[in-house]
Amino acid sequence: MKTRKAIFVLLILGCLTAFSAIGANAAWVTCTVDQVGPLGTNVDTSGARIFLTAVDPADAWVGSKECKISVNRCKEFLAAALTALASGKQVRVSLNPALASPTIGAIYVQK
Repeated sequence: MKTRKAIFVLLILGCLTAFSAIGANAAWVTCTVDQVGPLGTNVDTSGARIFLTAVDPADAWVGSKECKISVNRCKEFLAAALTALASGKQVRVSLNPALASPTIGAIYVQK
């Protein structure tokens, strides 16, 4: 009986550790918007992408990085990115900078 409880507790702790590590890689990065637009030219393709250059922290990545926008928040995130691009302002985004093409979790236009 003690062995079952110990295995159960270890299993629960393992699950908690695995799920808590998912959001741990997200970071807030201040960026300049280089390009913004729909994802692909195919009618079946949905979503959008933004090309960003990291400003703070500057070492988040080098050069312009392609970031994806989920279909659920496409209109809102595109509006924020286009506003920043048209006005020359920077954006603050929540994403995982370690990924090659991360999905943006949140975006805010800076003053």
